[in-house]
Amino acid sequence: MAEPSLRLSPQAAGQLVTLRQRRAAEARQLLSAATSQADQRLARLNHARQTLSDHQTHQLRVQTEIAARAQNAPVSAVLLRRDHEHIEELARHEKRLKDGIAQAERDVEKARQLAAAARCLLMQYEQREKQARDLLERVLTERRTAQEQREEQDIAELAMMRQSSGRLPRQRSTTSRFNAP
Repeated sequence: MAEPSLRLSPQAAGQLVTLRQRRAAEARQLLSAATSQADQRLARLNHARQTLSDHQTHQLRVQTEIAARAQNAPVSAVLLRRDHEHIEELARHEKRLKDGIAQAERDVEKARQLAAAARCLLMQYEQREKQARDLLERVLTERRTAQEQREEQDIAELAMMRQSSGRLPRQRSTTSRFNAP
């Protein structure tokens, strides 16, 4: 496994780390945006549910008032028709609110799925970033180790050269200054 990383320069490994960091940062931003969108859609859903609840309370109050009015005194046909139309309009409005809630629930589910996908993507990019950092560290370590081995080899060769030069018999001059030809 050491051989392939030796072929990769520290600069190339560093660029790979930078690229992986950039991709992880982009995935973090995507996750943040997706989570924010899911939160916003959930808030809209909760608001729609509250609106429906308020509407249903109002509708019940109107129906109770109409029923009480009909029991207390005779009601004209015009008033009955107007009350009936009012109740129908309230029912149509309730249906629209329920349809809106159903759509909001689908939107929330889609936003949650998008956030989950972004979370998975972020985890993948963080894992790739870590692998790139590990590769860079391995390349640097292998480079240092190779450099140390070359230095140790150079030192060993120098030591051998010194030993060799120390073992060679020194040539003594056979001529002396007194032996002049």
